[in-house]
Amino acid sequence: MLLRLDEQLSAALKSLMPAGAPGLPEAAFRWDIPKDLAFGDLSNAVAFKLAAHRKTAPQHVAEELAAGLPDAAQRHGVRRWMARAEARGGFVNVLLSQAALAEIVRDILRQGTGFGTRRLANPPSINIEFVSANPTGPLSVAHGRQAAVGDVLARLLRTQGYRVTTEFYLNDEGRQVEMLGRSVRARYAERLGRPEPFPEDGYQGAYVVDSADRLRREHGDDLLDKPLEWFCEEGMREQLDRIKQDLRVFGLTFDTWTSQKWLRTSGRIDQALAVLRERGALFEAEEALWFASTKYGDDKDRVIRKRDGEFTYFAPDIAYHQWKFSQGYDEVMNLWGPDHHGYIGRLKAAVAALGLTADRLTVRIVQLVTLSRHGRPVPMSKRQGEFVTFREVLDEVGVDATRFFYLMRTMESHLDFDLDLAKSQSQENPVYYVQYAHARIASILRKAALPWWRQWRMRLDLLTEPEEQDLIRQLFHYPLVLQLCAAAREPHGLTGYLRKLAEQFHVFYTQHRVLGVEPARSAARLALVRATRTVLASGLGVLGVSAPDVMARAEGSE
Repeated sequence: MLLRLDEQLSAALKSLMPAGAPGLPEAAFRWDIPKDLAFGDLSNAVAFKLAAHRKTAPQHVAEELAAGLPDAAQRHGVRRWMARAEARGGFVNVLLSQAALAEIVRDILRQGTGFGTRRLANPPSINIEFVSANPTGPLSVAHGRQAAVGDVLARLLRTQGYRVTTEFYLNDEGRQVEMLGRSVRARYAERLGRPEPFPEDGYQGAYVVDSADRLRREHGDDLLDKPLEWFCEEGMREQLDRIKQDLRVFGLTFDTWTSQKWLRTSGRIDQALAVLRERGALFEAEEALWFASTKYGDDKDRVIRKRDGEFTYFAPDIAYHQWKFSQGYDEVMNLWGPDHHGYIGRLKAAVAALGLTADRLTVRIVQLVTLSRHGRPVPMSKRQGEFVTFREVLDEVGVDATRFFYLMRTMESHLDFDLDLAKSQSQENPVYYVQYAHARIASILRKAALPWWRQWRMRLDLLTEPEEQDLIRQLFHYPLVLQLCAAAREPHGLTGYLRKLAEQFHVFYTQHRVLGVEPARSAARLALVRATRTVLASGLGVLGVSAPDVMARAEGSE
């Protein structure tokens, strides 16, 4: 019932559109979650669009729609789930009936962790490329945030029936890889007492010294006769192994790894440029090959091949995206760091120039992270000596807290990661607070292990206390939260929802006893807490965060 209620109410609302109304997209009829539960359980803003067309007040249009919605809901078979519909501030709001609240609990208990998931007859496919760190050093905390956002976004979309492929684009050639090789060789020579000039833009981190020590330990003292390419390959291989290991610890395994070197050696760069040339999108000037990207909306034309015959970094990126689109994905999505913001326009231009649909390419920016400890920022620099790696954060605060904290703000907002708060076992720690709610429910269910309450028919109509009904309403919103987060391609809303759900459960539990009351009421409340546990576990699972049954008592709890 519940997974279709918002769709059926959308259809009912759409049936009320007056003759001559503008053709509105399906998204205009989708229901949202009111910011205040006092306003209702579902909210719709379509009246604002109609009001603009009719040149009247949104509230007037909303009142008309709210008045007609009960009859329309009756025609669509969902009237009994509505207590009433009303207009507030131009929004059409729906309040659920007592029968609907009881059905919500039944639905969750029937569906288990499948509650909130959807299956589509023709599931769309999406490729999400993220992290894609150069294999020239450990993953940074910014890469870690991209890992969290990309992984949870993929999990969210899978709950909504999408076919998702996660991809890591490996920049395994070029100047940065060469600089890593030179840095490792210089440190190796230094360890032998035969120092060489260290490259001006070399990598200064301790991990380069570790690589040099490993080479000496495994291969001896006679490597300076090896070509530079050997040091590049060895250094890159070690860093790539470390990246993969850190991601595995984080609980992330990519479906596909694509190599830039493979793109070049397979001839795919030449193939992509041939298509651009055939379509009149390339020209020669100043002894270089240019992409006429201004024809496709970019602010200036871009060099593809330099005077010395070497490709710019843009050339393999064009080939890479042509190859991705050739796989038949309905959507190709890239999650990039803020230093790539200016790159979006030229890439979309290249996709259009290849004859592909640029709207099928989505690029989102994942902003940087600032670490703080004891109220002070922690310095971070990739090439210079002291910096905190992603793995060090994982080791210090754990995978669960790292994932949750990375997702507490929108991806395009700067994130301040408080290491002390992430480690604390207190109600102020958001992930601890949510996990503690799950553990508290597990404790209740352990105490009710005897099956005496199963003989009682679930009298869910007894759940009439305000705290009980508010908790059920939060549970009702879970499928909609998943749907809205997936549609927005933005996972942070799920962390906020779980915090609200945990808070509502704690309010309920401090006000009402579950065990030791009259049996029928106890059985109903046990059903409610079981449903709450299911949704908490499901939501934490989508985040890749554990749902423990036992935890240390939070500071400040009873």
